[in-house]
Amino acid sequence: MSNLSDTEFKALITLLDDNDNEVYSHVSNKLFSLGVEGIPLLESAWETSENQVVQTRLEDLINKIQFSNVKDRLIKWIDKDGEDLLEGALIISKFQYPEIDEFKITQKIETISKNIWIELNPALSPLEEAHVVNHVFFQLHGFFGHQTQQLDPDLGYLNNLLDTKKGNSLSLSILYLILAQKNELPVYGVNLPYHFIMAYCRKHLKPEELDANDQEKSVMFYINPLNKGIAFSRSEITHYLEQMKVKTHPKFFSPCNNLETIKTLIYNQLSCYDQNGNVDKAHQLKELFDLFHSEDDEINESEGEDQ
Repeated sequence: MSNLSDTEFKALITLLDDNDNEVYSHVSNKLFSLGVEGIPLLESAWETSENQVVQTRLEDLINKIQFSNVKDRLIKWIDKDGEDLLEGALIISKFQYPEIDEFKITQKIETISKNIWIELNPALSPLEEAHVVNHVFFQLHGFFGHQTQQLDPDLGYLNNLLDTKKGNSLSLSILYLILAQKNELPVYGVNLPYHFIMAYCRKHLKPEELDANDQEKSVMFYINPLNKGIAFSRSEITHYLEQMKVKTHPKFFSPCNNLETIKTLIYNQLSCYDQNGNVDKAHQLKELFDLFHSEDDEINESEGEDQ
């Protein structure tokens, strides 16, 4: 946090409504340098100000600082190859809900994870292990998929899912995957067009194996998050693609990595805000989306009418 005295801070706030663009730019940059630690000060200034121009500019400044923080965290997460899926999902939740308590969210997830751990044992088959996760996830904790004609961004955020138990195929899959990973189960996401599913694999896959998009041979069965985790086979994916009139591609049958999962989440949220007319949110999410570097530019939206 920049070292600004109380007097300097107050002086900068009074200059926020200056009509001179050069002055405003200087003031804005100085206040921006306070970073996330300075947000409480800026919020307090907003509450005590009766100047609408100052309030509007403070709102913009706070949003700019919060978005910069999300962007910086996402860059670092990508640089670590998206090792922690929970961290990636939390970063995107902070985009819309900067005040969320990440520790409380993590604790909620740990509780669900322990419920799963208690029921697992080495004698179980893969299908039985999936059944345990399904029982805890869908029955004990009551998570369910919500199908809607409208693209609803609220369904995509992890914090909302934990609070309401209601999500779309991607948010449900992300939480399911986090729980599976915590219990060392070889479950991975599969990015279908307009839908996101999961695959239970024969073994744990290395990051470079997940990058290959040709790991169908490692899949034992697929899991549908919108139908209480029911297991299904490759033929049903083929049938789905035929119905959607989408050309078959190896990636539609292969597990994907955490980077691809969060990249898809960002794209879905972008699409929701764009359709709902929230241009500013869509533009910011496009900035986050562009942080991902991929040779495959064909992004398959997993949010849609089929959810």
